[in-house]
Amino acid sequence: MNERPTRLTKPALGDAWLIALIWCGLVASALFLRPLLPIDETRYITVAWEMWTNQNFLVPHLNGELYSHKPPLLFWLMKLGWLVFGVSETWARLVAPLFALASLWLTAKLAHELWPQEPASILTNRAVLAPLMMVCGLYWTVFSTMIMFDMMLTAATILAVLGYVKAWKGFVAGKGFWTGLLIAALGLGLGGMAKGPAILVHTLPLALAAPLWGPALTNGRGETTWGNWYADVFASVILGTALVLCWAIPAAIEGGAEYRDAIFIKQSTERMVESFAHRRPFYWFVWVLPLMLLPWTVWPRLWRGIGARQAWREGRGLRPLLGDGAMRVLLVWFGASFVIFSAISGKQPHYLLPVFPALALFAAVMLTQREPSSASPAPALQNDFGHRLPIILLGAIALILLIAGLAKENIEPLLKSPLPDWVGAAQSLWLAPAVLLAGVAAMRKAQGPKAEARLIAVTVVGLMVFLHLAAAPAFSLAYDLEHPAQQIKTFQDAGRPVAYVGKYHGEFQFLGRLEQPIAVLDTMDDGHVWAAAHPQGVIVATLRESDIPANSKPLSIRPYRGRVLVMWDAERF
Repeated sequence: MNERPTRLTKPALGDAWLIALIWCGLVASALFLRPLLPIDETRYITVAWEMWTNQNFLVPHLNGELYSHKPPLLFWLMKLGWLVFGVSETWARLVAPLFALASLWLTAKLAHELWPQEPASILTNRAVLAPLMMVCGLYWTVFSTMIMFDMMLTAATILAVLGYVKAWKGFVAGKGFWTGLLIAALGLGLGGMAKGPAILVHTLPLALAAPLWGPALTNGRGETTWGNWYADVFASVILGTALVLCWAIPAAIEGGAEYRDAIFIKQSTERMVESFAHRRPFYWFVWVLPLMLLPWTVWPRLWRGIGARQAWREGRGLRPLLGDGAMRVLLVWFGASFVIFSAISGKQPHYLLPVFPALALFAAVMLTQREPSSASPAPALQNDFGHRLPIILLGAIALILLIAGLAKENIEPLLKSPLPDWVGAAQSLWLAPAVLLAGVAAMRKAQGPKAEARLIAVTVVGLMVFLHLAAAPAFSLAYDLEHPAQQIKTFQDAGRPVAYVGKYHGEFQFLGRLEQPIAVLDTMDDGHVWAAAHPQGVIVATLRESDIPANSKPLSIRPYRGRVLVMWDAERF
């Protein structure tokens, strides 16, 4: 009988180091080569900054106004790091990537919890392949390095799923149930503090669907105790909600009626209604998700593992695994979230990030199947170059971007509108090594799914690092607001009020370390009224260059997100 490994073998330890190095490379390239991106990253770090300057732990603010759009966990963690290390952009930008790293570790733990009966070699491969495929999915590589809430939600989701799996096993065996239930409740609480009720969309359907996966996971045991199970699931939701209420109730008291209504009503019912104002068709995720999962969606070995019509008829590939309780956990986890978010008309790609671990584990199983009645994996496909297609795709992406950068002047006349000036600042020659890396990786031989996955992963991280190097000057020119934020700080320190015309998202507060709010004006006409009342003030606006008033004399004009950021002395506005 095969025993579960109690420690990492040398090959598994090497893969763990590879995943850690990939994470470090992706995070370092983002930290050192990309500025804070408006409007989301600058907004969230500003909320944390105002929490820091106001010494208000309960009620977040943005530009001096109540900020009720998100719970405070991300802001608390930024503030906690600043208490330890001092205020810095680096720590604030590390919080989300650290949760992404935690998600990789939790995914490996979940693999061990779902398939404890598998031979050590298969289990280890699954626990390595799933995190490797997650960290090197193109969408994950971008999003895991941004100041957003979804990596926190992803880690909380995996924790809750892990808790429910452990709780079910303990529920049936009569041992370890409460540990699993508390883990699930902790995941629900952390998810609620990270992004509100969205955590329930990713976890509660799985817990409620236990009749579909529970008995299969524990060899038929536990079929007659559903009333007790659902009572315990309800208890986990109550415990998780109680963790959130430990913040929400004091915050509602301190924030007043407006803030209370916002966090208890608007963040649930009204946001669901508002989503219908930004319609996308119900099938939108069907074609977006394969793009988000590149390059793995074009990996032939994975699709051969799943199997086509003939494999289905012969009982190979996915078909024999549909009765496996662990596979049902993954399918219900992914399927319920996918259907619910597809039914809601307001859709964003990152809503599905918390189901990426389920898809990665599913792929890992497809790649490490064993023959029926065998303790060994299925024989490796006799193909040393099964990784070529995804690597060639990555190389093609780099080559197209390289050619487009070098031929910008020839391509631009063919477009309906000219490219922004900052596009020309990109150093596209940095993509040449990415093309070369893809060519070398495509020519390498690889035996087995893990070897192929390593080559694909190294190519992905190489592409992302060189892409950051190529885009760094353009990022700096079009998105880096540190200099104008410092200018605004200088104006405020000199006693000159500053106003922004348009929708202000707190872009300047943290970057300029501002301690005073900026006046927000709706229209340019409002700007003229404000300028007359504050002749020593400064007005800031984001416009098309052609919309700058002809008779005005700006203090400065700089490219910003395809437009220009303009500053005026009020008396010359």
